[in-house]
Amino acid sequence: MSDSEEDYMSEKYLIQAEQHEKKQPQTYSERRKQATREHERKAYIAPRAQMEKKAREEGLNQSVSEDNKGMQMLMKMGFKKGMALGKSGDGMTTPIAVEMKQGRGGIGTKRALEEEAKEQEAKRPNIDPEEYRELMAQRVKEAQRMRRSRAAASLIEKLDKDKGIEMNILWIFNIPEKTEDEQGNHEQEKDNDEVSGEDDKAEEEPLPYPEEEMEALKALPLEERLERLVSYLRNEHTYCFWCAVKYNDQQDLDENCPGPEEDDH
Repeated sequence: MSDSEEDYMSEKYLIQAEQHEKKQPQTYSERRKQATREHERKAYIAPRAQMEKKAREEGLNQSVSEDNKGMQMLMKMGFKKGMALGKSGDGMTTPIAVEMKQGRGGIGTKRALEEEAKEQEAKRPNIDPEEYRELMAQRVKEAQRMRRSRAAASLIEKLDKDKGIEMNILWIFNIPEKTEDEQGNHEQEKDNDEVSGEDDKAEEEPLPYPEEEMEALKALPLEERLERLVSYLRNEHTYCFWCAVKYNDQQDLDENCPGPEEDDH
């Protein structure tokens, strides 16, 4: 390309196009819109919080002038702008930043909560996430087996009584097991009764079975306990715990129940 030929991609053409657009006369509607926008811009009042923040930042960004009485006193003692505080000269050179408090919590609440969270984190056992998930799943499963054992024992007691059976060692699983706190309260009440000379008339009569036998039965794993209860319902009452159905007889049970296990259903 020769020097006499002009480059149509030159910036000169863009500037000329922009100037041409500015020279174009505006319509009444365009002038009206532009005037409205300009009026809104001038009439806009920022929210109070925003104005306070802006004024605060402007004030904090300004250094203390030499006309300030405090600054004059420091300068008489040898202080110069930009110097660090302290005898060694390695102190702070800028003021402590102002941190505006957020929320309605009291002074020091945030720090106290952070320290409490750190303490809780330190007390938490260092356990592998996979092991923790397995542990929680096992706890949920054990709680489910406990509820099912209680329900099965309740059914056994009801069906036994309907059948005329007056006592069954399996009924012990229908008695809620006391927690440590409840057991402690019970012992305290028992001691108080002994001191006052009163007998606990409302105390339930113990089942007529050897204590060792009942303790051995209670010590069974929950899975084995539930299996024994479900098996008793099936064999003695033709009742399937998983179907929640009492069949007419053994033949009806064998023909219509999918099986003795939960997985069969």
